[in-house]
Amino acid sequence: MGQNSSGNGRPHLHQRLAEKIVTLPYTALFTLWFTLAALFAAAYALLAIFAPAHAPQGLLNLEPLRLIGNSLYYSIITSTTTGYGDIVPMGLSKILASVQSIVGFFLLAVFVTKLVSQQQELAVRQMHKLTYEDVFHNTREGLFIIRKDFDRLIARVEQRELLTPEDWEDLATAFKQGQSLLLEIPEFYSPEEIGLYTLDERREQLLQEAVHRTLHRLNQLIDEMSLAGIDWMAQKETTKELTALLHVVTKVMALWRERSPYTRHESFEEILRLRERAANRMRGAIGK
Repeated sequence: MGQNSSGNGRPHLHQRLAEKIVTLPYTALFTLWFTLAALFAAAYALLAIFAPAHAPQGLLNLEPLRLIGNSLYYSIITSTTTGYGDIVPMGLSKILASVQSIVGFFLLAVFVTKLVSQQQELAVRQMHKLTYEDVFHNTREGLFIIRKDFDRLIARVEQRELLTPEDWEDLATAFKQGQSLLLEIPEFYSPEEIGLYTLDERREQLLQEAVHRTLHRLNQLIDEMSLAGIDWMAQKETTKELTALLHVVTKVMALWRERSPYTRHESFEEILRLRERAANRMRGAIGK
């Protein structure tokens, strides 16, 4: 026994046709609807001329121009399923009117669905953009707060004040927060197949600058603690989180450069140099 189209995994012809119609642009969809209305109007007019018993009543015994106009009017009314009742189908025209009503209703439904879908897509894109804008500003603000924490500790070290356990705890927390913020950055770039909001070049530069300043301030803190003779490597939790932060920087920079659609990569190199400088400070402190 042969298999039908559904049995061998292939869609039916009417399914393929429906999918093709749904993907049509608005102009093509309207052209198709109007063309079908004109063809049905021609059919009604021909019935009125050659088979009056099967023609819609109200199209009979009319002058050519009035016949064409009324046939098109009746066809459009039928296609939109309005049905004023001033022209009534008879005989074979009932079948034609039924078919046209179904086809016309389907095309109008597709048209309305596409309008609704487009509005929903625009709303999703707007929500996506607003969310990304919010995350973008939160990321920059978070990096700014981390730098303020570094500045506070740098000032204390420069004044040769002893760092308290709370200070070391705050520093470990800042390193943790830095990891979380940096891991958000690659997510700012939507895959092309989704086509959603992606950071523009100016915002990317602002974000690169924020990361660069944060790592620069980190190196300043390490330098000041080394000059003050502070054994900062003895703070296990702090050095653990710093090591994790430097690892995240390496990982994020690779993803960031890969996903960025822009060609300027000097900022990435500068950030990696600062990262390597901090790592060298750690290796040097371990070797002492």
